[in-house]
Amino acid sequence: MVILERGREVLNLRFLRFVAALSLLLFIIPLTIANGAGLKGKLSGGVHAASNNTAPNRSVLPKRGDIAVVVDGSDVQHVKTAEASIIEMLISHGYRVVDETKMKKIRAAAARAKAARFALEGNVEGILRISSGYSAAATVVAHVQAGKPVQNEFQLYTCTSSVALMAVTSNGTKLGGKTAQGKQVGYTEDEAQQKAIDSAVASGMAQMF
Repeated sequence: MVILERGREVLNLRFLRFVAALSLLLFIIPLTIANGAGLKGKLSGGVHAASNNTAPNRSVLPKRGDIAVVVDGSDVQHVKTAEASIIEMLISHGYRVVDETKMKKIRAAAARAKAARFALEGNVEGILRISSGYSAAATVVAHVQAGKPVQNEFQLYTCTSSVALMAVTSNGTKLGGKTAQGKQVGYTEDEAQQKAIDSAVASGMAQMF
């Protein structure tokens, strides 16, 4: 009987030791996992922060100085629509635009010299001669073309327009040549064209910011 009692005591003692060890293990494992996750988060955060600090500026246009806008196209109203859309996007992104009085002179001179078209073809000297006299840090040059609207089964008009965009700095550097299209629906042919031009300009200009 004494031997049996001692055997039970030994078994009970071993069981208690096992339970204590198991409890300690269950406490340590989650703590280790949590610490590991925290360390991983810190490392990830550090790498992410470093990548943000070294990421290049995606903006194509210079932030300092005024921006001139010159648009070429076969339809006067479409040109005005594209000009207004480009200027609106520039202002909304924090850029300063050459004042309207100077812009009228730049537009007239550029139209006479066909400077916008030549610039988009690679010859930027005409644009530089015109815009340099108005202290523009850069000139956004564009050619806009609205397609012929097509009426669909719902008696609405669908139109696809395109715009070619380029920026030229005051020292002659060409920046961000972009071509974009926009497709929109309108109740009239004119509305469909205007909306398609706005869409094409928004898509092309978004690549410059």
